[in-house]
Amino acid sequence: MKLSSFAFIAATLAAATASSADATVYIGYSYGGGPVTLAAWDPTDATWSATIAPNLKVTTTSGSAGTYPSVLDSTASVRYTGGAGPAPLALDIFVTVDNLTSILAKFDSGLTENVLVGNWSVTESTFVSASNALFGGTLLATNMFNGPSSQTATYDSLSGNWNLTGPFSVTHQYHIVAPTSGPTSLALSTISVNANAVPEPAVWAMMLGGFGLAGLSLRTRAAKIRAGYAA
Repeated sequence: MKLSSFAFIAATLAAATASSADATVYIGYSYGGGPVTLAAWDPTDATWSATIAPNLKVTTTSGSAGTYPSVLDSTASVRYTGGAGPAPLALDIFVTVDNLTSILAKFDSGLTENVLVGNWSVTESTFVSASNALFGGTLLATNMFNGPSSQTATYDSLSGNWNLTGPFSVTHQYHIVAPTSGPTSLALSTISVNANAVPEPAVWAMMLGGFGLAGLSLRTRAAKIRAGYAA
């Protein structure tokens, strides 16, 4: 009875978590405010690098569908090599994981700027889409970083708990603005988002019931232990 009670509690906790068995990670980009182009995709880990313009290169972009409570981790590194070009150079990179299902949670987004030099700026944002869309949705968190500096910012979901029962997606966006003069520059940014499960009232009731059954089991076992004394 004792072991089955704790197994029951574990099962109710598992029911509150997200499932991502069919998730796919996509990477897209938009240069100079143009349309978003799909650049790469993979079931769990997508990577991409490309020369966007003669003087602007994406050295690496990656996205990974994490193991719960991690939902999505990504990083973007961009290099400006100097020379002539539009002023300023604007690049948007999107990383999306889709087909996430069944969650009641509050999302925590960790936004980090590791290396940002000169007058570069990077705006990092996290979105969730209840319609499972790529490269957008409802804004969860955003922060703008201005160089030269290394910074970290953590934000909670702006609208509290999310109860998502159908396929949904999470997107990271990097809006990078680079200078068009000066020495070679590098911007490296990372975003991670976790889903902290919030059990529904019915799940809380089941959990409390499970704890009660466990306590009753322990009490019953203790009652069966008697100390006997000779008369």
